[in-house]
Amino acid sequence: MARDIYTRLNEIDDTALRTIAQMLERRGNHPQQVAIRTAYLDALGDLSGLRVLEVGCGTGVITRDLARRVGAHGSVVGSDPSHGMIAVARELAVADGLPELRFEVQDATALPYADAAFDLVCVITVLSHVPARERLLREVVRVTRPGGRVLVVDGDFAANQIAHPDRALTTAIVDAWRASVVDDPQVTRRLGPLLTAAGLQPKAFNGHVHLEAGHADDATSFILPWAPFAAQQAVQAGAVTESEASGWVAGVLALNEQGLLFGSVNFVSAICDRP
Repeated sequence: MARDIYTRLNEIDDTALRTIAQMLERRGNHPQQVAIRTAYLDALGDLSGLRVLEVGCGTGVITRDLARRVGAHGSVVGSDPSHGMIAVARELAVADGLPELRFEVQDATALPYADAAFDLVCVITVLSHVPARERLLREVVRVTRPGGRVLVVDGDFAANQIAHPDRALTTAIVDAWRASVVDDPQVTRRLGPLLTAAGLQPKAFNGHVHLEAGHADDATSFILPWAPFAAQQAVQAGAVTESEASGWVAGVLALNEQGLLFGSVNFVSAICDRP
């Protein structure tokens, strides 16, 4: 089985890493993702003054939002195992007027913090990528203070949808992409038991949908740049040929020009108490 690309970012070249970083920022800045993020962060209530850790922060899209919410009397750390992602996150934080925001290269299954070091720990689109997710959650519980909270958000990547006239080719490409970039595409479907087994008390589950239908704006769409990325992953996996991949991408772009694009992914958020 292919290793999830997000678990081997330290092994890929800088060009590939920057491409993935750009996709993460593109997704995070899409209006629907902004609305999704606002919904699950608003559900946490006032975060002013809290000590917050985000594990698997990637480029820091959510970390930057958290920093604004905790204010001058709070603190936020963005943690990620990828040196390249942390470098990008630091660059973007400075560009976004948050030069003091802290980012650290860390393994979330062995965090270098004392017990109960944080009031809130966020785990956003991480569990689907990390094979040692049970160990990661135990670490998250350890560094969250009793009475604190844990926010977990992930995608139901087993249910990704994209319209295309050639359904067989679409299935081959999406399946190969999924195998290359998602360790467990069904993790949200057993999120409750996972969180409970880690010692957390889930209090609220919510669903969120990212949907692009009709004609997507080239400047903001996530689906349009995702299509060639997914097709290239399928080529590298040997699931399709270069010709098939380029033809498929052209079909997606043509559907968009005709106002017939359809692409969606579901997300689940869970707010948990740490007893």
